[in-house]
Amino acid sequence: MKPAPTPPIPLGTHALAFWGKHYRRLKRAGVLTRADAESFALLCVVWGKIQELAAIPAMEADFRTPIQLDRLLKQYHAYAKQFGLLPRERRQSGMEITPPEKKDEFDL
Repeated sequence: MKPAPTPPIPLGTHALAFWGKHYRRLKRAGVLTRADAESFALLCVVWGKIQELAAIPAMEADFRTPIQLDRLLKQYHAYAKQFGLLPRERRQSGMEITPPEKKDEFDL
């Protein structure tokens, strides 16, 4: 499988990894179109910022980081819903990103 195309905006390390991980399967599922690339790139940026903040060691006097993280998580959920990256949205839309697991002779 060839790699995902270059994002329309520059992405950091974590954001670029998120782009590479999800771009192709969202494209195959018909969720991601050329018109949506910028919005998906913004979702990747939000994911990258969440990862950067989560890596900061917790300090007792630091009140900004948890607030920033909370706001970024709200943004992430808003964007992720649009692309069917959350389980409930996938079920409601009937979109299945991953193929169903093969069952054995006992239907398990």
